Amino acid sequence: MDNRISFSLDEADAQEVRTALNVLDRKLLPLLVELAQGEARELPVMGDKSYAFVFKALEFAKQYPEFAGLIDVAEFEKDVKTVQVLREFYIQLSQLTKKVHDTMTLAGSEAYVAGLTYYGTSKEGLKRKVDNAPFIVSELKNRFPGRSSRSQENKSE
Repeated sequence: MDNRISFSLDEADAQEVRTALNVLDRKLLPLLVELAQGEARELPVMGDKSYAFVFKALEFAKQYPEFAGLIDVAEFEKDVKTVQVLREFYIQLSQLTKKVHDTMTLAGSEAYVAGLTYYGTSKEGLKRKVDNAPFIVSELKNRFPGRSSRSQENKSE
């Protein structure tokens, strides 16, 4: 079995991360919105290509307010600043989230393989009538995420 990860985070560091996450929740969550399902698809999107366009339009709106007519330039500027700040956070959080997910996936995979290997070894011990093997196999069999005993009963009928 190939061990590709050996993650170790002591409790003090874990608590520091929890505190940082709590700060993010406390400072950002009250300001953030959640779009209804499908709502984002209906909105015009400011992507990388339109980013420069929007900044130039804001610059002109402030410089030549006579063309601003139907827009609130102060709110326009506030929206642009929101994008600037959140974009910086988003890039860093996205990278962090992906690595957290990938690390969790790899560690979970390795743990699952180790559990399956242990279960297999215990079943081998059961065949050889090794002490504690019946108890271990019984306990693990009840928790095995594979087929339920009901679906196995239906197959034997």
